[in-house]
Amino acid sequence: MSNQRLQRGQAMILMAMSFIGLAAFIGLAVDTGILFIQVGHLRRAVDAASLAAANQFREGRTLEQIEDSADEFINLNSLNPAIAEVFICHLGSPGSVYDDPDLCPGGTNPPPPGTTPRKFVRVEATMPVKFAFLPIIGWGSIDIHADAISETASVDIVLVIDTSPSMAYDALLGDPMRDPVNCNPDQCHPFEEVRTAALALVDRMYFPYDRMSIITFDRRASNPPVLSLSSADSQDRTAIKNAINNLEVALSIDPASDPECDGYPPDPRGCTSTNTADGLKIAASDLGVDPRQEAVWIVILLTDGSANAALDDLNQWVCPGGPTDIDPTWARPYCRDAEFEDGLGQAGLDAEDAAVEWGMVVGCPEANSMPDPPDPLITTCTDAGQGAVVFTIGLGDLVINNWDCNPTAYPGGCQVNQGEELLRYIAGIGDDGNPDTPPASDPCDLVGVGESCGNYYFSPTGAGLLEVFEAIASRIFTRITH
Repeated sequence: MSNQRLQRGQAMILMAMSFIGLAAFIGLAVDTGILFIQVGHLRRAVDAASLAAANQFREGRTLEQIEDSADEFINLNSLNPAIAEVFICHLGSPGSVYDDPDLCPGGTNPPPPGTTPRKFVRVEATMPVKFAFLPIIGWGSIDIHADAISETASVDIVLVIDTSPSMAYDALLGDPMRDPVNCNPDQCHPFEEVRTAALALVDRMYFPYDRMSIITFDRRASNPPVLSLSSADSQDRTAIKNAINNLEVALSIDPASDPECDGYPPDPRGCTSTNTADGLKIAASDLGVDPRQEAVWIVILLTDGSANAALDDLNQWVCPGGPTDIDPTWARPYCRDAEFEDGLGQAGLDAEDAAVEWGMVVGCPEANSMPDPPDPLITTCTDAGQGAVVFTIGLGDLVINNWDCNPTAYPGGCQVNQGEELLRYIAGIGDDGNPDTPPASDPCDLVGVGESCGNYYFSPTGAGLLEVFEAIASRIFTRITH
């Protein structure tokens, strides 16, 4: 009898131990689940925080502001009391609490000579995870850790600015300040508003991680550039601002004294003053001199009128017309057709066609992303280009309302928004590598004259340029790399 009682007692002990073991197993499974859920939650929060930090890095914020932004995203994910720490290749303060030499080229700070740092931001976060069952055995919590490296694109901006005499035409006819001789160096309008907007864009960049080149064009483009991407000054905010502040509007061409314009009238070759093609050509050249493949290449083209001047490969003026041509015969609009068209028009190669060709060079996809053979359903680019992101800005009434047309040579009239159509086309190349984007996905399809769309911006006056440049600056993107 006593043996039976003993056996029953042993069974109860075994059952109790089994329940304890089962409870411990369930508790361990629950706490493990809590741990993995929190680890995944923290990782997602740190990814979001690293992107937020990179966006602030792009904006040139202080490191304290960047860290605050990362903390805010951690808190938005309900992970308080997790705390984010931010690290960059801190060129201004090697060895500081924010500095991580591993994020610098070559893994050292300062980086090796001749290298350009990239905009890497590493965000680390640590958070305690409280367990539900393990405190029974004295293990109440554990700290978990997550980190992410995000990169905001370093930016190589080529600013291509029209400095033709019409950049002083805000002054009324007869006003002496309409003449660049009188309004230079700092009283020509709308050029002063162009200068102000360009300076504001410089303030949005983060040097020396970013670079800026400055090219001007009127009858010809500045060659070499006013400031080249390959120069150390392209990463120096003060030097860039000085270059912009020293820009002036080109003087008006005088046919009586200018040897390049001695055939006018009637021959306008060398007398026209908006060589958009040359501006894009020098931009393409500058992008290719010292390329950074990890950077986003951006070309910003600003002009206040239609392209009406260009040079061919033999340095001869591209300006159809003259005694040997039937139509037109040195007729307005000089050196271009009456309408914008994709391809040669009735007068053959003109200044607009040349601008389109160089727009293709700058904005068409690079060789490694071009279909071989070219697929017209993907892109109408027939040759590889530089793959730059191209923004175009049309400034003022002449871009959308140009009635300069010879009624005899062009009895049907001229396209009044010819300048805008060219700028939209070039922006379309630099938007997605396809100037003939299908209408269903073309951001400018069905958009009226004088309205911004896609990568094209229109400003009726110089006063609106600050908003335009701000909109362009805000479209630089980021990506997670780790």
